[in-house]
Amino acid sequence: MSAKTKDPYHNQWATQRQQQISTPDFRFVAACHMPIKPVAWLVESYIEEDALTVMYGPPGKGKSFVALDLSCCIASGMPFHGHLVKPGVVIYIAGEGHNGIARRLHAWAQHNDTALPELLFVSEAPTDLSSETNAAKVAEAVKQIAEATRESPVLIVIDTMARNFGGDENSATDVGHFIRNVDALRRHWKATVLIVHHSGKDGERGARGSSALKGAADAEYEVSRSNEDNLVRLIPRKMKDAEEPSSLAFELVGVSVRDDSGSLISGAALRLTGYTAPAAPVLAKLGKQQKAALETLEQMHAEIAQRLNSQGRDDHPVHITLDAWKAKCEEAEISRQRFHDVKNTLTDRQQIRIDGAHVFLVRPVLQSLMEPDRTDSLKIVNTGQTGREADENRTQNGQHAKSPAVDFEEF
Repeated sequence: MSAKTKDPYHNQWATQRQQQISTPDFRFVAACHMPIKPVAWLVESYIEEDALTVMYGPPGKGKSFVALDLSCCIASGMPFHGHLVKPGVVIYIAGEGHNGIARRLHAWAQHNDTALPELLFVSEAPTDLSSETNAAKVAEAVKQIAEATRESPVLIVIDTMARNFGGDENSATDVGHFIRNVDALRRHWKATVLIVHHSGKDGERGARGSSALKGAADAEYEVSRSNEDNLVRLIPRKMKDAEEPSSLAFELVGVSVRDDSGSLISGAALRLTGYTAPAAPVLAKLGKQQKAALETLEQMHAEIAQRLNSQGRDDHPVHITLDAWKAKCEEAEISRQRFHDVKNTLTDRQQIRIDGAHVFLVRPVLQSLMEPDRTDSLKIVNTGQTGREADENRTQNGQHAKSPAVDFEEF
């Protein structure tokens, strides 16, 4: 085409180029044209699709039990304790107790009389998601799973934040890097991200560390377990775009499962029960030195549990010797003679359990777990029913039968 010959598409190309130049990357939409979309639920009334959700609580109070139960329900399409789910691929980035996770997963399947879901994928190790490089590796691994299953993930669980975070939890900048990277995963797959996190020393102030995490969350749930009734409670603390749902309460029941060698081992699973507000702390009923001794033991337990947690051994029992407790009580100005009386009183009131040279905070243990029935039957201990049958029977009868709670230390 000669210079004098006019390009018949000249005006069209020019218009398109001008549109590209004049169209900004950051745009606005008229408020009158904004649609009102219904809430899309991943778990009916509790967790939205394509959202950032935080679940927090103290170590050893049941956060991972709830997160794993939730993950299994979504990956299998089973309702989450009566609430419909959107089934799909679940990615579980585990940072703690991988052996314990396998045991809990098999206990969940046994309790619910079903097979382990094929769409649940658990990481072999934790990673630092505050690092863009590591986050990119996770994204690539998730992509491979999506391609293999031909399904996009609907839920990505990070359990716990502490084990998958290499920065300073109190730094808004470091937490911001973490949030940016997990948000990128969420946006790419339009999946919900569930971050399991520890609460701070003052549990009433919510999740540990920078408030940047709370600000970014679409929903927040607190998981707690009362020493008075041993129930695991799931309590909504924030719901950005929907009404807060009802709190839920669970019993932790014992389930015998077989390991790869065929031996029976003790596992546990959650069973829904009627929700009641936590009872007043037992400390209010104790004398001054009894309170001090019990608080000392609780502090020792928390410190050991935290250390095990930091080592990725949260499924390891917490062992405290009587001598170590006695020494700490002496530091709290409880004499040796008085210690004997305090120990007996706390034992009589079922606040502690003495086992040889060790002392344990009391959380009643199922006798059948301590002496498992070594048969080929893998039904729930103490019943002739599967977990689902037991739940259905209680629902039909309008009752929530009480059963002994299980000691987390056994798992």
